[in-house]
Amino acid sequence: MPQSSYTQRIAVGVLAVALAAALIRSQSSGPKAQDSQPAPDFHLADLGGRTVALSDYRGKVVLLNFWATWCDSCKAEMPALNDLYKRRKTDFELLAASVDQGGRKDVMAFAARYEPEFPVILADMATQDAYGVRDLPTSFLIAPDGRISRRYIGPIDPKVLENDILGLKRGSKKT
Repeated sequence: MPQSSYTQRIAVGVLAVALAAALIRSQSSGPKAQDSQPAPDFHLADLGGRTVALSDYRGKVVLLNFWATWCDSCKAEMPALNDLYKRRKTDFELLAASVDQGGRKDVMAFAARYEPEFPVILADMATQDAYGVRDLPTSFLIAPDGRISRRYIGPIDPKVLENDILGLKRGSKKT
């Protein structure tokens, strides 16, 4: 068998396996949270051990931000989110859901460094799957009625987020 034919077969086999893995990953765990859909509820522990439920924030605009301590984009985004929250905390709630597998200790060290003024919660795999989180950071802007208004993949532009929050606040006052 010629060497180039063998190499081509190997390449096609590797490509087939990669495509199959991507298809399985995209179809696993059922439906994912999408715009205009109700945001999946959760009950997750915060850094103090208290349970935080999304349903407790019904009637408010909520930004649910999935992040990790090892994610460089998340580290860059955290101060901007904290600044926006300080200025606009009467307009929205922010829940920062860590996906770190290292547990509370790693996340507490991160929180001590960045000093977020919003709740930091520890996300489990079921919550990540329910929201279809595959990239970090990933955030969901949730309307007061509990529906997902917008999904952001990657760092959020604070000005865009602020406009989206204010738009939801204005929209909720009309109803």
